[in-house]
Amino acid sequence: MRKPVKFLAKWLLAPVTLVFIAVFVFLMFIRYPDPVSAYQLATAPPSEQPNVFQKSSIPASSEPYIFEKSSIPETLPTTINHEGQQVNTQQLLADTGTHALVVMRGGVITHEFYSDNWDQSRVQNTMSMGKTMLSIAVGQLIDQGLVREDDPITDHLPQFRDNPGMEDVTIKHLLDMQSCINIPEDYPPGPEGWFTPVAQLFATTDVEYVLEQSISFACQPGDEEYEYRSANSQILGMIFKNVTGQSLSEFFAENVWDRIGANYEASWAIDANDYEKSFCCFNATARDLALAGSLFLNVGKVAYGPNEGHQVMSENWFGRMTTPAGVWFGGYGSDDFGAGMWHKPKEQLVSQGYRGQFIWINPYTETVIVKLSDDYSDYYDETVSMLDQISFGN
Repeated sequence: MRKPVKFLAKWLLAPVTLVFIAVFVFLMFIRYPDPVSAYQLATAPPSEQPNVFQKSSIPASSEPYIFEKSSIPETLPTTINHEGQQVNTQQLLADTGTHALVVMRGGVITHEFYSDNWDQSRVQNTMSMGKTMLSIAVGQLIDQGLVREDDPITDHLPQFRDNPGMEDVTIKHLLDMQSCINIPEDYPPGPEGWFTPVAQLFATTDVEYVLEQSISFACQPGDEEYEYRSANSQILGMIFKNVTGQSLSEFFAENVWDRIGANYEASWAIDANDYEKSFCCFNATARDLALAGSLFLNVGKVAYGPNEGHQVMSENWFGRMTTPAGVWFGGYGSDDFGAGMWHKPKEQLVSQGYRGQFIWINPYTETVIVKLSDDYSDYYDETVSMLDQISFGN
């Protein structure tokens, strides 16, 4: 009996091994990681992605801010008003897969919630919040005179000179999503979505290769038919090595993360060539993200802690990031975007990412709210109403 079993096992093992090898070779050819890692990236929610990506390190601050917690914790409203309908707040938080919710007013944490198996030290992939962090860093390059907004991007990334049209793309175009680069922001569900260009940027081991193979133009850079495209931020984040001799992560650690008093190590997902996936994939804790958001409460200066008053963004760059560029993104339904920041009514500012990541900044009440989630719901508008009302203390 043993011989037939052994024969059958060998007979089955051979084709399975060949299939695995074929898949492995195919993934290497298209610059994807190994089959196991590729599957994990395709299926892991944002909360688990920091454990899957290769990543850089952004050390905690040498002078961390000592968070103060309110002696009387703030109670969230039982319900919030959304378009005339009352929505249960706790149910909405649950339905949107909330893992962390931090409310910080005047530097004091007034409300802090973590789901099971979470605490203040856990990092999450904040997805497109990385675009805001990138913009803060780019502002420092501009303030230091290392680049200008009207520089053609090929001045700093000559490898893209072979892509026709790239010579007309400027740093400003990339900041404001006005490049007209036609790499669609498509996220189809299931296996169909694993090989779209933006998904390739997310998973690839070689972002430069994916961009060189995918770049085309829907219109002339600067025209009015531009769309929100993550490729803009990916290209922009690649300039740091050539301009500063440092990676984006190293530059950000030294010039931003250390200065704001971050309590915990952050990281950025990287490819095999150590290019950060700067359009997304910035991993950090909710508390430290609140500190980053607080820069926008103090005209670009550190708002709290040992480095209070230290200028991280110049007043000019603070003005740039807090002024909408007036672009229109069609299906995204907002013309209130500019330099990596979204703009909401009542002069509120929002850094947001896929699957329910938010830094909500209300300068009138000196409030920063951070929400980190695995949100697979369809409750974006309700979430915006909730954060708006909490920020005003309603």
